[in-house]
Amino acid sequence: MTPAQPQPCDALLRCTPASTPRVALLATALALLTAVAAAQAMAAEPTWREVAPDNLVFMDLAEGEVVIELNPVFAPKTVGQFRRLVRERFYDGLAFYRVIDGFVAQGGDGSDLGELSNVPLIEAEFERDWADELPFTSVQKPDLFAPETGFADGFAAGRDLAAGKAWLLHCPGAVAMARNDGADSSRTDFYIVMGQAPRYLDRNMNVFGRVIHGMEAIQRIRRGPASDNGIIRDDTAASRIRGIVLAADVPEEERRDAYVMDTGSKGFADLLDDRRERKQRFFHNQPPKVLDACQVPMAGRLTQ
Repeated sequence: MTPAQPQPCDALLRCTPASTPRVALLATALALLTAVAAAQAMAAEPTWREVAPDNLVFMDLAEGEVVIELNPVFAPKTVGQFRRLVRERFYDGLAFYRVIDGFVAQGGDGSDLGELSNVPLIEAEFERDWADELPFTSVQKPDLFAPETGFADGFAAGRDLAAGKAWLLHCPGAVAMARNDGADSSRTDFYIVMGQAPRYLDRNMNVFGRVIHGMEAIQRIRRGPASDNGIIRDDTAASRIRGIVLAADVPEEERRDAYVMDTGSKGFADLLDDRRERKQRFFHNQPPKVLDACQVPMAGRLTQ
């Protein structure tokens, strides 16, 4: 005799005993989908803050436009001198004369190479005293190069609470002043990190800004020979700075605004959690739950 088939569930999910396991699986699946949907709904989008015009720099290259946010909180003297030089049009027409593939693009008047200059030297601003009022969103503790890394008002930063110090990191796009061996020997020449993060330079250079738009233009800057430490001896072959201007010096009706992620927002915290957890179906072997602050995308947005 052919055994009787179980009756299907009715609209109220009243089922025969034989069909109950399938109903349990269906209910579990629905519960999981509901939980995932709820989690996605709870994940907030990052909010954005406007960059102050006095900290916003537009650099024009043949390779494209580069937009930089300055950080006077961590490097006030360096930012002050850079602003003054920009307003004097000091950098207009100067070259990126030392460009090392996978490392940095360095530009200026060559004072870092010993060229004579009457521009004042800048005191070392490798780090600053930690203060509780400094915003800080933690990313990793400890980090290979710091007791703790995170973001301070948009900038990748490290801190050592035991020593009471904080500093900006050498992530891709970081802008810093070049110097000679002396700690207080920075002057005019600056560099932009264009390759893997040279974190061994942290707490050894005056990091005073970051590129928030135009890294593709930086990547197109002409390289120098590795055998000569990236120095481009033929000045006519180097990429040149057409001009640099502070947004604050542009008439308001012509000025473009820039926005960057608010690293103190819940949406940014959710972004960090997502990149740390790596729960996407793509991963068949779960990566360690660690996060390098330099791997968090931090591009800005510009108004047209």
